[in-house]
Amino acid sequence: MNLVLSVADVLLPLLYLVAWSLYLWVFRSDNPLPKRLASRFALAVAVVHLTAVIAGALALGRLPMGTPLEFVSTLALAIVVTYLAIERRFRAKGTGFFPVGVAFFLQFVASAFSFQIPDTPRPYLADPGFAGHAVLALLAYTALTLSFVYALLYLVLARQLGRKSFGLLFRRLPSLETLERMSVAGVELGVPLLFASLALGHMWMYSLADRLDPTLAAPLSPWDPKVLVSWIVLLGYLGGLIGHRFLGWRGKRMNLLAVAAFLAVVLTMGVVRHFVPSFHDFQEPPAAEAPTPAVESRLGTGGGGGVA
Repeated sequence: MNLVLSVADVLLPLLYLVAWSLYLWVFRSDNPLPKRLASRFALAVAVVHLTAVIAGALALGRLPMGTPLEFVSTLALAIVVTYLAIERRFRAKGTGFFPVGVAFFLQFVASAFSFQIPDTPRPYLADPGFAGHAVLALLAYTALTLSFVYALLYLVLARQLGRKSFGLLFRRLPSLETLERMSVAGVELGVPLLFASLALGHMWMYSLADRLDPTLAAPLSPWDPKVLVSWIVLLGYLGGLIGHRFLGWRGKRMNLLAVAAFLAVVLTMGVVRHFVPSFHDFQEPPAAEAPTPAVESRLGTGGGGGVA
């Protein structure tokens, strides 16, 4: 198993680099060859990466998101999977170079700095309920991030059109209407994923509280600041979808709102994470009965890298 994971460490950045090169070729030229190959190759890379993640989970006995570098690698996979879902819906490959390029950079960092260290027990990530909650949250916020990127590209392209500057972006990016629809699609994907993550998180929290001593279970609360912020994010984006669908929120106003909403989410999450106490910090395992895998971790330097 260690040999498989070591090969994946070397192979994955190279595969992501090839996928990014194909999408960059699509962006810079009208050659039909990269248009045929880019999506298929990116899907193949995602399958290889998912196989490596599953192998890592089996080796560690937990979801491989417990260290910063493990999280970065899993985030690279989430970006590509989410992007491919949106691309398949709109058949627009002109923006693929950006998300796939970010995924390549993240995986390169994760592979370049990986090394063997004793694993710090992370019992939550070995619990299927919490692991499912973390994966769904990661996919949800990845989709919302891509929505922000497409909204930003919409505003850049609209600015170029206003200035009558018809450069490479104008020739290669999808139309303004398609970019807006792709941004909305990111929210349409992110909202149900975030709802599923929160619902599963609540069920896991109550299940865990029933297994703990009352003193240890006391911090587990649905009124935790991170939980409340996540529900506010969910309701805010849901309101945006309702406004787009029924109130005619379109064009520049809608995309400015999408950019502002995402920046507000990032700022709020940052403040809550660093300045507000939360049981999501998971500094110490709260229960002896929680599983503690004694396996060597292949990635990172310790510390929490999971999703709130």
